[in-house]
Amino acid sequence: MHIMFRMLIACGLAAGSLSAQHGVEGLSNPYTSAEDVAAGGRIFRSHCAVCHGLKGEGDRGPAIDRGEFRHGSADQDLFSTISEGIPGTEMSGIFYNGRQMWQIVAFVRSLSEGQAAAQATGDPARGAAVFSGKGGCGMCHMVDGEGSRSGPDLSDIGTRRSLSHLQAAVLRPNEKVLPQHWFVNAVAKDGTKISGMRLNEDTHSIQLLSSQQRLVSLLKSELREWKIVKESTMPSYEGRLSGEEVDDLVAYLARRGN
Repeated sequence: MHIMFRMLIACGLAAGSLSAQHGVEGLSNPYTSAEDVAAGGRIFRSHCAVCHGLKGEGDRGPAIDRGEFRHGSADQDLFSTISEGIPGTEMSGIFYNGRQMWQIVAFVRSLSEGQAAAQATGDPARGAAVFSGKGGCGMCHMVDGEGSRSGPDLSDIGTRRSLSHLQAAVLRPNEKVLPQHWFVNAVAKDGTKISGMRLNEDTHSIQLLSSQQRLVSLLKSELREWKIVKESTMPSYEGRLSGEEVDDLVAYLARRGN
C-alpha cells in the first residue's frame, strides 16, 4: 500500500455554510475569532445582559459565567437555547443570521474561559502528580513539550476551557467529543492496521496522526475497511480516582497556560 506522509488542508465550505445557519450536532462553532467574540458581546449586552448581567454573573436570569448550562453545554445546544428560547421562562428566542447567532455563542463561551484556575478547589501540585502518575495522562497528552501527541495538547487548556468543561472531560469524556478529536481505525488491503487521530478527510483520502505520531494520508481506494470513531478514546476517571484526586487533577489542568 502506498502511504503518503503529508497533511492536506480541507476547506469544508459545505459543512461550514450549514453550521453557520443551524446548530448542527457534531459541529463546533465556526466563528470564534476575537472579532467574532467582540461582535457577540455587543449583541449580548443589547439583548441578554438585562437578565444575565453584563459579565454573565446573573440577575433576573441564571449566572452563565462558569460554563454551566441547564439545557446542554455543546455549541449546538447553546445555539438552540439562544435562538429558540426556553418554554415556560422569561427567556424568549432571538433571531439573527447564522453568523451572528454563533458570535453570541462565542461570547457566552468567553465568559467562563480563563476563569477555571480561580474557581478550582483542588491542589495543582498534587494534580500534577496525578497527571503524570496514577492518571497516566502523559501517555496520550502533551504539556509544555512533554508527553505524547496521541491526544490533544493540554499546555494551555486552562485558558481555553471552563471549569465545568474540565470536570466533564475527566469524568464524562464522551459527553462532548469534537470532530477534531475523532479517531480513525483502518485496515489496508494487505491486512495492515492503521489507527490515529483524524486530522482531515476528503472524497478520496483520510489524513491522520498515527499511533506512532506520524502524519499519514490514506487513500480510501487502498483500504479494505475504515471507520471513524466518534467516541472518546479517553477512559472515564469516575471511580478510578477519588473525588479529591479529581479536584486536584482539574486544578492542575486549570492552571495550564495561566
